[in-house]
Order: sequence, then structure tokens, then C-alpha cells
Amino acid sequence: MFMAKVAKPDRGPAEFFSAGEAAQLAGLTLAMVNYLCRNDVVVPSGGTHRGHGRARRYTFGDVVALRLVAKLSATGVSPLRLRDGLLGLRKHHPEITLTSLPGSHIVTNGSELYLRYSDAPIERAFDGQFAFAFVVELTTLQREVASLMSHAA
Repeated sequence: MFMAKVAKPDRGPAEFFSAGEAAQLAGLTLAMVNYLCRNDVVVPSGGTHRGHGRARRYTFGDVVALRLVAKLSATGVSPLRLRDGLLGLRKHHPEITLTSLPGSHIVTNGSELYLRYSDAPIERAFDGQFAFAFVVELTTLQREVASLMSHAA
């Protein structure tokens, strides 16, 4: 099993990561991180965006966004289709740090990203607008029907 070696594990939340370190932490190749930056899917918010010979500086939140891309890409979701949602997520929620998150779940339909809060409506990541969505846990429904069946018998 391959384990990524993380440089400086004692790094503070306010520090920046190079493109190589960000790739390693996100579980992506450096080529993929470069591709995502070139196509404005996940851009470094710690300073230099891109340019020949210029070091890009990724924040902790940027690395979390890159890791999200890695997870969604592994399930077949195209990062390019999520560009607006990912950029909106970083713009509207810079508070993604080691100790702070803006929500509990990321929800996607394959082209849009939504942020789910444990006790609030779902928010569209692109512009921060709340979205109407109804989430019903199937296991609860399954248990309810099984209970009703056993009482009816």
C-alpha cells in the first residue's frame, strides 16, 4: 500500500504549501494539480496564481478542495464541470482550516456543488444561495416500514 509522505507534519494552519506538497497531500499528481490550476478549477489562494518560474502557494483550504477533486474524480465526476462550484466554495468559504469548516458535507449532482450544514438548509457553493433540497435517510424509512409490517401482522 502506498502512503504519501507529508513534508513538515507540524506545519501550522497559516502556512502555505508548494504545488508538489499540495499534490501529495491531496492524493493527486503534480501534473493534475498543474492542470487544475491552468484551467482555474482550484487556484492557489496563498498568493501567486501561475506564471513561469513563479512558486504557487496553496493554503490548507486549497488542499482540502484539491482532495475533494481527487475523491470526486475517482467516482467519475469531471473536475471541469465543477469549476464554478469549487471556485465559489473557496471564495465564499475561506474559513476551511485545520479547526474550522463551513459545513458538514459536500453534495453534488455532477455539475454543481452544494454545502450541507447539519442544522441549516443546503447552500449552493457557486454563489452562497440556499437551495431547497429534501434529504431523507433511507435506513429510517426501511425501519419504519418493517416496524409497521410487524405491528400489522
